Amino acid sequence: MQKQNKMNFRIGVVFLLLTLALSACVPAASPPSEGDTGAQSHSSDSPAPTGMKNVVYDSLPDMDGAEIVAVTGNDYIPLNFIDPASGEAVGWEYDAVNEICRRLNCVVDWQVTSWEAMIQAVAEGQFDVGMDGITITAERAEVVDFSNAYMTSQQFMLVRADEERFDTADAFAADASLLIGAQAGTTGFYTAVYDILDGDEANPRIQLLDNFGASVQALIAGDVDMVLVDAASGRGYIGANPEALKIVGGALATEEFGFIFTPGSTWTAPFNAALATMKTDGYLDYLNTRWFFLTDPNAPDIYDSLPDMGGAEIVAVTGNDYIPLNFIDPGSGEAVGWEYDAVNEICRRLNCVVDWQVTSWEAMIQAVAEGQFDVGMDGITITAERAEVVDFSDAYMTSQQFMLVRADEDRFDTPQAFAADASLLIGAQAGTTGFYTAVYDILDGDEANPRIQLLDSFGASVQALIAGDVDMVLVDAASGRGYIGANPEALKIVGEALATEEFGLIFTPGSTWTAPFNAAIQTMKADGYNEYLNVKWFFLYDPN
Repeated sequence: MQKQNKMNFRIGVVFLLLTLALSACVPAASPPSEGDTGAQSHSSDSPAPTGMKNVVYDSLPDMDGAEIVAVTGNDYIPLNFIDPASGEAVGWEYDAVNEICRRLNCVVDWQVTSWEAMIQAVAEGQFDVGMDGITITAERAEVVDFSNAYMTSQQFMLVRADEERFDTADAFAADASLLIGAQAGTTGFYTAVYDILDGDEANPRIQLLDNFGASVQALIAGDVDMVLVDAASGRGYIGANPEALKIVGGALATEEFGFIFTPGSTWTAPFNAALATMKTDGYLDYLNTRWFFLTDPNAPDIYDSLPDMGGAEIVAVTGNDYIPLNFIDPGSGEAVGWEYDAVNEICRRLNCVVDWQVTSWEAMIQAVAEGQFDVGMDGITITAERAEVVDFSDAYMTSQQFMLVRADEDRFDTPQAFAADASLLIGAQAGTTGFYTAVYDILDGDEANPRIQLLDSFGASVQALIAGDVDMVLVDAASGRGYIGANPEALKIVGEALATEEFGLIFTPGSTWTAPFNAAIQTMKADGYNEYLNVKWFFLYDPN
């Protein structure tokens, strides 16, 4: 295809290993746990942290709902193609541009044209942005403006499964009887001309076909002997024809892909800014995993098994009181957070619509149990006691509790040392993870222990700590980082992780939503979407 690129397998595996290592080594990726089950951690009246600023995302331009006309070819698996099962246009580039517009506040008007017409059509302003695995070249940059590269591609030799005459480009070139199938003007074509053969674009050994699929069919039929393909597309075609095809040799040409714009377009800079955030927070890595490793266009995959909820509405409730899971962004005034993003993504995958509602932590579990809401979330710890009242989803996050203390604290750095000094006090909110960890993991199991000072909210507990009214507050790593960031001279974390717990969404008992949500959560764990959310909300959201 016009840039048979694709991330090579080693890059994808390295990324997956790095993200696994990150999640294993950095407890900050755990959700706020003080609100345990209750987003009590950061209530709406909490005085700290204040002035939340998202340094990565706040600099993005707001396109104020403007429409951008985007064009592709629907001919380049897995970047853009028609899903044979659903008949819908899907792919890496569709997801990427839709996400870009979510970040920039724009609306995509999707159009389709042929590869041959695309570059000139965008150059003339018939479309605002074009994409089809288009390699960034100096020659094309004289006709259109390019975005920054969103992907790097390498070309490999796709051959019949019984091919034994060559396994290198040099061996292929040396046998004048061997033919290459290619589409004129594509990466495969130019790689064949300049990296394998003699530089003659009219070389009769290059058999020109109408599209990449036709080239592969010609290969299988024996009309040509090799087709150049990127690793991911090669994997897709081999998967569909395991007895007929294989890849031989190492990578040949390497190139970068970019979106194309009408020269002087006002869209180029905003797209580049959004792409930069998607590289930083791991969204592009998620897309690579989803489309190059987990999606199979030729057979059922993990996404095909997800139930289709037919556009049904689900009433979801949260507290808007638990940074960074759910809260009101002080800059925009909008309700945002990890859980908002997660449930919105779940409904994109399940084909449902979310009706967002807000209630207090104290009322939430019973309200969901009674069916006032379909699903609830507020950093709710999965416990056997609560499971008698509501149904839980599978865990979407694991939280650990740490000891948050004043910056000059030197009397203790372990729970045992804290427990041994009867003069030391813990600030907590009744019924939260922090409260129960204080009772059962640090003190004597007495919920009425006078050393636990009960406060109205987690924010009030932190203020009491800073003021010297208590000596320690239990907090998850990510929320602790937020409060320390807002009060770097006043607070620190000491010691190792204490209690570990899992968070789940809650449903009305017997709900028909529980199983579909679990299925979607499993796909989000598999393709790295949850890791992207962790990076976005726990590492890039700056409280200052």
